[in-house]
Amino acid sequence: MTDFLTNADHWRRRAERTRALAANAVKDQGRLLKVAEEYDRLAALADRRRSAPVPAGSYVPASQPE
Repeated sequence: MTDFLTNADHWRRRAERTRALAANAVKDQGRLLKVAEEYDRLAALADRRRSAPVPAGSYVPASQPE
C-alpha cells in the first residue's frame, strides 16, 4: 500500500492531471488550478516528511509487538 504522507510523486501526478483537466475546462478552471496548487503543496510536505528523521523510540514497525 502506498504511504500518501511520504509519496510526493503521487501528489505531483495528481497536480499534473488536474492541470490537464483545467486546460480543457470551460467552467471551474480557476477552481481546478487551485486544487492543483494544493496537490503541489502536499507533494512538498511529503518530501519534507520523507526526509525528516524519525525520533528514536517513536516508531514501532507493525510486525513487531510493542
